[in-house]
Amino acid sequence: MKKVFVALAALTVLSVGGIAQADQFWGSASVTQSTTETGSVLFKLDTATGTVGTTYTYSDWNIIMDVTHAPGDILYAVHNKTGSLDNFYNFMLAEVDATTGAVLSDTSLRTLTGTDEPQWNALEYHNGMLYAVENSWTNNRPGDTGSAYSKRGYIYEVGLNGSGNPISAALGAYIGGYPAPDGALAYRDGTWYASDWKTDHSSWIKKTTDIMNTNFTATVGTSPVGLIDGWDFEADGDLLGVSWWANTGTPSDDFNIYKIDPVTGSATALFNIKSQLP
Repeated sequence: MKKVFVALAALTVLSVGGIAQADQFWGSASVTQSTTETGSVLFKLDTATGTVGTTYTYSDWNIIMDVTHAPGDILYAVHNKTGSLDNFYNFMLAEVDATTGAVLSDTSLRTLTGTDEPQWNALEYHNGMLYAVENSWTNNRPGDTGSAYSKRGYIYEVGLNGSGNPISAALGAYIGGYPAPDGALAYRDGTWYASDWKTDHSSWIKKTTDIMNTNFTATVGTSPVGLIDGWDFEADGDLLGVSWWANTGTPSDDFNIYKIDPVTGSATALFNIKSQLP
């Protein structure tokens, strides 16, 4: 089954010797959107060598929209499940043990947001909170009120209890609406970075210093790839990302890891991991 590479999240660790720093990223890859096809994965990527290591496969998950790493070796992932159309649209926020792949909790985004068809396509852990980007797909399914769709392009701040379970969601700043945002969110040195659709081969790099109160503003477009579907910073400040639209124009077949200059938007392919995915 062909997997679509969709997300990156940084985990900084010390290399052997304890002097130089290397980065381990967590990513996700998904099977084709379906109410029946399963086998999407979470995996760890060594960005120094381009090697995919630990991989966890989930037999009842269809799409994994994003993953982020939190202290205590915990992963948070937004996903849906197979079995019915309602499962397909009922996206969940899973808390996962990164050392075993075990799902510790799984909370419906409907419950957290109080909206009808929420679908978050970006996650970032920061300072005891999760931050997510609303990217609701639809407002025309039978019974929909458009309550999630009307929040498209906004940030959610997700509160966690002492066990790390998500317990609340508060609306924050605005990134951009239809057909964006792409699905990338990262934080470094007091600034938040989000990707927002510009063209198929360019995404706006948008920034804010106050993710809850000040809307994101565009700075520069990425090139030659757009539709950024996940990015995060390495310890040395390099911004690494992935795109779900290859620069050849082929959708859903770009398994390159890109180094993106946040000042100029220039994206350079570092390595391709397609052959290493299940």
